[in-house]
Amino acid sequence: MRLRTTAFYLSTALLIPLSAAAQEHPTYQVGPQADGSFVTPTNQVVTPAGTQVNFNGRPVAVAVRPDQKTAAVLVTGGGYPLPTLPIVIVDLTTGTVKQQFNPGETNGAYDGVLYSKDGTQLYFSQDNGRVVVANVAPDGTLSVNTTIPLPTTSGAVNNGGLALSADGKTLYVVLNMRNSVGVINLTSNQYVGTIPVQNAPKSIVVMGQHAYVTNQGGRPANPGEYTDLSAGTPIVADPESAYSTTGTVSVIDLRTNAVMKNIAVGLQPTAILAAHSLVFVANSNSDSISVIDPSKNEVTETLQIQTFPGAPLGSSPNGLALTSRNELAVSLGANNAIALYRWSQDRDLVFEGFVPTAWYPSYVAVADAQTAEQSGTGSSLPERLIVANTKGTAVGSAIPNTGNPSGKNTHSFVGSVSIVPLPNASGFATYHAQVAANNGWNRPVETNRPLVFGEHHPIKHVIYVIKENRTYDQVLGDVPLGNGDPSLVQFGAQVSPNHHALADQYVLFDNFYDSGVLSADGHQWADQAIAPDYIEKQFTDFNRSYPYNGGDSLVYAPTGFLWTDALAHGLTVRMYGEYAPSFVGPAGQPFGTWTDWYNDSLILEGKKIGSLHVPVGTFHAVADVPSVAQNINPAFPIFNTGIPDQYRLDVFLADFQQYVTNKNLPNLMVMTLCTDHTSGGSVGDPTPASQVADNDLAVGRLVDAVSHSPYWSETALFFVEDDPQAGVDHVDGHRSLAYIVSPYIRRGQVNHTYYTQINMVRTIEELLGLPPMNQHDQLAAPMSDAFTDRPDQTPYSFIPNQIPLDTLNAAGGNKLQKAWQKEVARYFPQGPDQKPDIADANLLDHAIWYANTNFSKPFPGEKRILYPRELHLTAAPGRLDLD
Repeated sequence: MRLRTTAFYLSTALLIPLSAAAQEHPTYQVGPQADGSFVTPTNQVVTPAGTQVNFNGRPVAVAVRPDQKTAAVLVTGGGYPLPTLPIVIVDLTTGTVKQQFNPGETNGAYDGVLYSKDGTQLYFSQDNGRVVVANVAPDGTLSVNTTIPLPTTSGAVNNGGLALSADGKTLYVVLNMRNSVGVINLTSNQYVGTIPVQNAPKSIVVMGQHAYVTNQGGRPANPGEYTDLSAGTPIVADPESAYSTTGTVSVIDLRTNAVMKNIAVGLQPTAILAAHSLVFVANSNSDSISVIDPSKNEVTETLQIQTFPGAPLGSSPNGLALTSRNELAVSLGANNAIALYRWSQDRDLVFEGFVPTAWYPSYVAVADAQTAEQSGTGSSLPERLIVANTKGTAVGSAIPNTGNPSGKNTHSFVGSVSIVPLPNASGFATYHAQVAANNGWNRPVETNRPLVFGEHHPIKHVIYVIKENRTYDQVLGDVPLGNGDPSLVQFGAQVSPNHHALADQYVLFDNFYDSGVLSADGHQWADQAIAPDYIEKQFTDFNRSYPYNGGDSLVYAPTGFLWTDALAHGLTVRMYGEYAPSFVGPAGQPFGTWTDWYNDSLILEGKKIGSLHVPVGTFHAVADVPSVAQNINPAFPIFNTGIPDQYRLDVFLADFQQYVTNKNLPNLMVMTLCTDHTSGGSVGDPTPASQVADNDLAVGRLVDAVSHSPYWSETALFFVEDDPQAGVDHVDGHRSLAYIVSPYIRRGQVNHTYYTQINMVRTIEELLGLPPMNQHDQLAAPMSDAFTDRPDQTPYSFIPNQIPLDTLNAAGGNKLQKAWQKEVARYFPQGPDQKPDIADANLLDHAIWYANTNFSKPFPGEKRILYPRELHLTAAPGRLDLD
């Protein structure tokens, strides 16, 4: 087997200036730019080549009809306010949407769409355990033929990739959560058999009498190997970071419907392609392509992708296609590009160049060239790349302005398909340079720069606090010096006095963006500086898991977490609630109400006399990631809005005082303060305003305690939201809150620099002397313009809450209010099993707005106050039974 690294290095002559990509401290905002480019919240610019076809949803796969005139795009959904349909038919001649097809069931799956060989039928997977067979009219439009249910008696199957037998009579479907492949007889349209494979299969291709199946979770564990779970399946995993450490391809003999061999490939194999009597596999977590020789069923070559000199992992190859020019096209999801390799006569892959795409290409196909007669337009058409861009170019798109005020939200998904003629040599040169500029590869990569302090800076301790779900405008839109919209403020100065005071006394960041959409990808960006391809394809049903705080081996990147980076370089770490998915107590122990935990906090603070409803530590945090479990304070509660942040801070401060006494404060502390998520107006829980005020007071008390301690002169505190999904913002749905507090932070500065969560992670790495983990944080600029080398040691004194923290949502009211109370109550149960984002995002956003305005104002962009049943939901139809 050959292992080759292909590095895409550029001469300076090829580098073209791009205003949106060339600045280290730009002030542009996320969204479309004057030069036609588009800025994302992941520190990248997109300038997609070719024709862009936009539509609602997150496209994940595409199939070109044999007549080359249309393409079927598989779309995952869940966005709002507009519905998403599972199949979009794109006219490849006009570059327009020809049909949005809904068979009346639910969203498209994460993979699985293909045409019959004669193009008269289309097969595609849906996320509800069904495969749809659609009739294809001569013009390419669809109508339902039949829907084939898959066996779900043992739970969800999470069906995905599809492949046809050579004779077209049998359809094979990946059953991801069954670790198997299903067999469908297309003559009878009946499910007829199951073929076990290995862990978490995703894609499948048929070559002759054999099928090749990618297994993202790799092989089963050998005795004594460390494993972590993914959807109940033990995954061979790293004993520190718990990421999956194997990937395989199962070879099925279709004559016996049994696996004849399992082939080891790279980590998290996703896409698979059969061409030139070979099988190509894209390994998303290894940045590599495995080439399998079917005559031996062995990997004969591994192509390692490296996009710039010394580049770490982070390209996420996830799609494969072959052109008539013998070029292997590879979609690089995290680089917003297609890489093309010439397949030479000696079976060598030679890199040719890049093609820029829209945001996060997930799949690539090829449409053949057509003569004028074939196209039916009087004009010939060249060979084209057809690219499904999961995130497209509409970032946090505007909610339709049918009312006043209006805003933008992260769930306004608009994906796209790029139709790109194959470039010639000069086209490659231009595209190549454009992709480099868009990703920042043409900037010098410097790590561990001393910021403004010189070689020996004083910061030795970082407290990194991850909060929940607020946009900038929701909290700071009332600050005159910042770029805010007061009409969108929900938790202004009276509710969040400490947030406002810290923004006033230190730095107000009004151009900061969270990189994810919701908790499942938001915590990955905040903790890993990357969201692996696996999680990008789980939207929005998350059938395998919702890894807001761990709990799924397949969502962990092999490049590790911020805290494993610290541990690997000799630093000390303490975890407080972050990345711990469970908070468990003795069997039969009542958990208690919010009021019980709030009273406990008053007792711990000496404000009330009495006994705790349970001793501190009775319930304890449990983490599946060993590096978290080994460094966690188990008494600190994980996410649960049924526990006030005051209690969390009381537990932390007890720890902190011990560290002060013992003079052994950890170098890195990662903490969750989560009650700004709110319970959405659930009866018996505090009002949204009271919960945000609770979070605000905890933030203020934390800064107060640290700034009055001996560690103040060598500590920096960072505050960030995991995502901003539960609100709207007038700039972009990803714009959110960010704070850095330290004696070495500038005082009274309004900072308009474009920054993201990735910049914050990079800044923490720089302060602690840590190397970057992956491409994203390596290329991100630290937030150096917020720092000064002239410290101001003045401590911060917290501002007491201006509204009561224990104002509870009361039952009653009119019919509309009761309908909302009934619906919201379903998602915020009392007890240890509460999890974020169980409530539909659109529903929760409305519930918070209505509760805050006492049902007196329509939600931004709407003309009237709605009942829950009137909302378009982000979850799959049928999951919510609204009244």
